[in-house]
Amino acid sequence: MERNDKNEAPLKKLASAQDLRGSKSGTGPEGKGQKRKLLLPILAAVVVLGLAVGAYFAAQNMIPAEDPNAEPTAAPYTNETVKLIADSRSNVASVTVALADGETYTILNNNKYNEDGSRIDLAEGEKSYAIKDLETFDLNQTTADTIIGYAANLTASKMVADNAENLADYGLDKPRSTVTMTYKDGKTTTWIIGGQAPTSTGSYFAEKGSKAVFLVYSSAVTNLTSTRNALHTVNMPWTIADTTAIQKLLVEAEGRETIELGYAESSETNLSISTLRLLQPFEYGAHMDRADEMFQGAAALTISGYAGELGELENTGLEDGGAQVRVTVTVALDSENTAEYVYRLGGFASATQRYVQIDDTDAVYLTDTSNVAFLDNATPGYLVDLFANLVYVDRVDSLDVTTATDSWNISIEREEVEGKTKPQDHFFFDGKPADESLSRKLYQVIIGTMNSKLSEDYHIDGDVYCTVKYTLNVEPGEMVIEYLEYDNDYLALRRDGLTLFLIKRENVDAMITALNQFRDGTFNPS
Repeated sequence: MERNDKNEAPLKKLASAQDLRGSKSGTGPEGKGQKRKLLLPILAAVVVLGLAVGAYFAAQNMIPAEDPNAEPTAAPYTNETVKLIADSRSNVASVTVALADGETYTILNNNKYNEDGSRIDLAEGEKSYAIKDLETFDLNQTTADTIIGYAANLTASKMVADNAENLADYGLDKPRSTVTMTYKDGKTTTWIIGGQAPTSTGSYFAEKGSKAVFLVYSSAVTNLTSTRNALHTVNMPWTIADTTAIQKLLVEAEGRETIELGYAESSETNLSISTLRLLQPFEYGAHMDRADEMFQGAAALTISGYAGELGELENTGLEDGGAQVRVTVTVALDSENTAEYVYRLGGFASATQRYVQIDDTDAVYLTDTSNVAFLDNATPGYLVDLFANLVYVDRVDSLDVTTATDSWNISIEREEVEGKTKPQDHFFFDGKPADESLSRKLYQVIIGTMNSKLSEDYHIDGDVYCTVKYTLNVEPGEMVIEYLEYDNDYLALRRDGLTLFLIKRENVDAMITALNQFRDGTFNPS
């Protein structure tokens, strides 16, 4: 067919080989030879690009499709982050840790799994993990779960050497820990942990028999080099959140008198404002703040570590049910029920820790000495109320003070006042009406006469120097305190038949002076 030059644009003329190669003589100032030199690199680049594109599409066609249901596989060793272990947690049977000092223990995976790998709920009382052959060992389940997890998934931060010539350079010739991971499909792998890298918190790690050395994170190393005892639960089996729930505290200590603190049966008939009582070694009012210090200390006990089972240890001070201090705390659970919590304090495990046993288990724990220092003050002299005369004024109808040569009387009449819940007190001194404000201050002087120290002899007998007798409107109806001659400086205080305290003679004389001043109108307390 002939071409219609009028209606169609002329076809572009293809370049000849001579044009592509260029002319030797060239045209213009640069010449065709120069054009040839420029075209050759361009052609070469085009060819290379074409080959690369072709190779890419060929490679893409050769990559097999990824199976989403395939089990994970360990990545090849590289100098970057390395997946050392990739398995199913449901396939892990146990992890055995053998430490350099010879200690070996095995953590068993007692979990049951569905076909999809999810866990089946255990029966009540069953635990997910246990130490082999130690069923009573209270294994920390969270830590055990982490260690079992390493057998399913463990990543190294990097490869240090792919073919180490000398494992001793990494502390792997004498490993700190040898970890054997056993799987339910029969597979077993063993790993060794060497020294800590000098410029990292991680440590050297290798599969036993391999010369490939990796760096593993410090958290994994810490768990895989733990002693068995470090895996024991160290939480207190009981806590006392509210000290007001404590009803009694019994402290039995070697070489010391037994101390028991509790509350008066009824605050309505209690003689002093404080309801806390010293019940043993004798019944007496307790120093409120110091008794509360005991309650607070007993409630705040914490344990800092696990020492081992009693049969495994020596010289704990807890053998054969013994203890240096035995503490029994009685706590109200509700208005009708109580519970008893017991701990036994043994000897010193170190300068800063002591052995302690909780309740009736064989587990022996460690507690910081600072946690139990309060027990050093569990003595009658520290806890007893040093104010022998401390009787709440509302419990008193009259008070008589007598010596060999004189006597004084304070009496109180109470008048019911309409619209008030508390009656009006009217004071009388030696039968005559007395100023209420001054009378109350005189009463405070009498009840504020403080004992000086605890007596070593509870049965002192001597001449009576002074007597204070309270006539009460509650049981027992009367209370008598006698001050007996003891020596030049002290009087012995006898109450309820016992001489529990010594009081400085000057303290009693100051009380007598105040009574005489009130009588002659010169009483002027500051």
